[in-house]
Amino acid sequence: MTGRAEGPGPRAWTPDTLDEQDWLVPWSPPGPAGGPHVTAGVVARVAHGLRHGPGLALVRGLELDGLGDPECAELCRRFAARLGTVLPLPAGPSADDLLTAETAPAVELSAADRARQREGDARTLDPHTDRSHGPESPWLLGLLCIRPARTGGESLLVSARAVHDRLAEQDPSALHHLYQDFHFGRGPDFDRVFPVFQQRRHGLHVQYNRYWIERGQQEAGRPFPPGRQAALDTLHGVLTDPGTVLRVPMRRGDLLFVDNTAVLHGRTGFSDPAGPGERRCLARVWADRPADR
Repeated sequence: MTGRAEGPGPRAWTPDTLDEQDWLVPWSPPGPAGGPHVTAGVVARVAHGLRHGPGLALVRGLELDGLGDPECAELCRRFAARLGTVLPLPAGPSADDLLTAETAPAVELSAADRARQREGDARTLDPHTDRSHGPESPWLLGLLCIRPARTGGESLLVSARAVHDRLAEQDPSALHHLYQDFHFGRGPDFDRVFPVFQQRRHGLHVQYNRYWIERGQQEAGRPFPPGRQAALDTLHGVLTDPGTVLRVPMRRGDLLFVDNTAVLHGRTGFSDPAGPGERRCLARVWADRPADR
């Protein structure tokens, strides 16, 4: 397919076509004026933004005072359970539900990069989608900001549909290649083989992480067919174009939800304070679509 994306799902957007009210959902604590109806209203706005809006929503103002990091992670999981079926996180240093510069690199790091991250300095992560421990990528990604970075660490968000349609207009040959299969790495008893773009029942589906694609192709012993590497380079250029990327500074108590099949996410580089209890920390949760969706 080399034409514009059609069908249901989150709409295409760029930072210039989005208003803050399209994705920002203020949190109103339950109380005499609203009680549980307030919480239900927030959940409904988030769900609508994920399915019928830009494919993302940021709940601002969750009260975290008095909560330890594990309790914040549980709060994140409970909220996500109102939206989908929460997935267990696999064991491993890069799959912790509490993400710091050391525990959540998107790629395997060199010794020099690991030393930099121990010192509280983490590099930019380009826009990508998450993969879980199963063969399919999760539908929902949730990130709760427990502690922001001292400097940097902004979330980077990109509409897959907008990227797709731009490629359809500017480089349909590259888009054609991105509808072919790529190896994303082996699981315990399966191999992840998917196109970057595909049309599914819920609309356009994206799955992309340049590191895992290149590693997966090497593991499979299959070099890229002609034109495939150039298509990935073209995609990278669009994904990192400032006119494509929405930058969102994360505050303490911000809870970001992203349709991981429709919106790519990354972050800017950041630096942290020296104290381990003061460093940037996000709680992460993954969830699948509800069975009735």
